[in-house]
Amino acid sequence: MNRAGFQRLILGLQMAAGLWGAGGSAANAAPPSLDAILPSGGKAGSETLLTLVGKAEPWPCGVWCSNPGVTFAPDGEKKGQFLAKIAPDARPGPCLVRLHNPDGASEPRFLTIGTLKEVAEDEKADNDNPAGGQKLEGLPVTLNGRLEKSQDVDCYTVMLNAEQSFFVHCDSYALRAGTDPFLHLYGPDGSRLLLENDNPRNLDPRLRFKATQSGFHTLAIMAIASPPNANVSFHGAANAVYRLTLATNESALPARYSPEVPAEDTPEAPDSKPPLDVMGTLSKPGETDRHRFSATKGQTLRLRAEATTHGFPTDPVMNLRKSEDDSVIRSVDDGTRDQPAAEYVWKVPADGLYVVEIGDRFHRGGSDFRYRLTIAEPEPDFSATADKNAYVIEPGKAAEIKLKVTRENGHDAPLELKIDGLPEGVTAEPPEIPAKTADVTVKLSGTADTRAASVPIRVRVVEKTGGEKPRNRVAAFSFQDSNARGPYLIDEIADLWLTVKAKPPDEKSKDEAKKK
Repeated sequence: MNRAGFQRLILGLQMAAGLWGAGGSAANAAPPSLDAILPSGGKAGSETLLTLVGKAEPWPCGVWCSNPGVTFAPDGEKKGQFLAKIAPDARPGPCLVRLHNPDGASEPRFLTIGTLKEVAEDEKADNDNPAGGQKLEGLPVTLNGRLEKSQDVDCYTVMLNAEQSFFVHCDSYALRAGTDPFLHLYGPDGSRLLLENDNPRNLDPRLRFKATQSGFHTLAIMAIASPPNANVSFHGAANAVYRLTLATNESALPARYSPEVPAEDTPEAPDSKPPLDVMGTLSKPGETDRHRFSATKGQTLRLRAEATTHGFPTDPVMNLRKSEDDSVIRSVDDGTRDQPAAEYVWKVPADGLYVVEIGDRFHRGGSDFRYRLTIAEPEPDFSATADKNAYVIEPGKAAEIKLKVTRENGHDAPLELKIDGLPEGVTAEPPEIPAKTADVTVKLSGTADTRAASVPIRVRVVEKTGGEKPRNRVAAFSFQDSNARGPYLIDEIADLWLTVKAKPPDEKSKDEAKKK
């Protein structure tokens, strides 16, 4: 092994063992920052050189990843670069990465583990105009790039034959890149054929096209800032990364990271009893679907029709009707941006048959206009959200984790708080959790002898039922805020970060260290 290889091995072992923080706290004064990862993904079974855009002192800093199939080693002495080794059996999909040092941790950023061939934007190519796009071959392929400066436009050319289908999925907004991207497609003669922007779930475009002539077609990506600002020019920044997946067969595109739904439509038999889970398609404009079910007096039922959460363009309108005379009991449109579903919690007034009617608000239809209808008794439950994703215990002080514990559907069982992964010497003062939705605070503190540490922890809220398997919910920090315009690849993080800072050395210790 040469000297560079030996140095990489030692640095990697130091990070894995946490030794990087043994003596750097006094010299360092701030936690690392992480604005973006380039490229923003890699293929399972590969080694990928990553540039971590941000600041990381001292170098090398520690790297944490939520996917255990991904490991990191610093690339020699090049600051900001790590070699990511992605195991062949690494779980596909997005994961979270953060940097950490003795003073704290960075914001988590996304790294996506793919299953297709991955290529990177050629930064030396003249791809700022459709006439000089970077050529892409061997579809399907996933392309990683960045709109790094104002007015930036990236162009790529692909060969399409007449009657050949072409599909593109873009992830940029969903990477929390601060973008609202657009895709333009140009034909062999340079004429613009298609413009796509938002998809039903968020601001990232999806493109579906069937070529009418053979030749090189050009795909261009550009973006405006999200949230928008007064600058009307195309947006570019160090963190404006994107991933484009291009294919000529839609089945080659990776599955989207949304809740599982039944693969096919599930027609309802007459007089079905809840719980019901139905997939339907409004195949023609103006079409409505009717689902009949029986209910018992005194039952409480939640009726929910959703579409955009699963990537469908349908804007469902739900009408609850009496079966005997078809009169409307309740009409419900979709909810807010945070709850994009038509939902109604209903106490059944009498035994009988009832009908749920589903249509699109704008009377649209087609094979894509699907929806999911669920009818079930709402189960008492609870959840917990954290106010931050990282916390620091300063020497001689305590850290406060503020949680919102939300009880739903009449849940009132006693709850207690547990924390997994606390460093040795750190203690928690668990709060009393009220029998209703409330904010609670847990204090974390160390002693004068508590060693420095920087680790992930999990805060759990657990039912005190005495049963073998009490329900517990992990407190998570949500990335969704007032600027969000739809879901990201991952909307929350349950691995909160705790940094315990070292006690500064006293003057006597400094003098002794100098003598040595």
